[in-house]
Amino acid sequence: MFYRLNADGGIVADPGQASGEAAIGVVLKNPDDSVVHEISVRIGWALDHHIAEYRALIAGLRLARGHGVDDIRVFLDSAMVVNQVNGEWKIKPEYFALCTEAHALVKDFADMEITLVSRKQNAEADRLADEALRPLRP
Repeated sequence: MFYRLNADGGIVADPGQASGEAAIGVVLKNPDDSVVHEISVRIGWALDHHIAEYRALIAGLRLARGHGVDDIRVFLDSAMVVNQVNGEWKIKPEYFALCTEAHALVKDFADMEITLVSRKQNAEADRLADEALRPLRP
């Protein structure tokens, strides 16, 4: 039986920019699908939403290890992060350190998979990231 981790990053970008205040949402569920822990927190300024997505994944993996999880299925709605961490896409220089950190955490699990899902399938994590950013939205 596997734990389930959904992670998402969000950003309130400056007008005409990709950068802005960012937040993460993370939901860790045990094998019977009940919530073990949630994270909904602003992480400060980020270059773009991909940074927030990576930070959400990293926070989620740390959370799972902190709960002693060994077997996990991870779900994200960022094709870039999923494919870079899974080694299917080239890693852009600006994401290299974050991807390296994620790879190091992935190795700590006995059985793990990271899968791309639609935003709708990632709604719980998306909602948590959005809640952290709500005070900043116009």
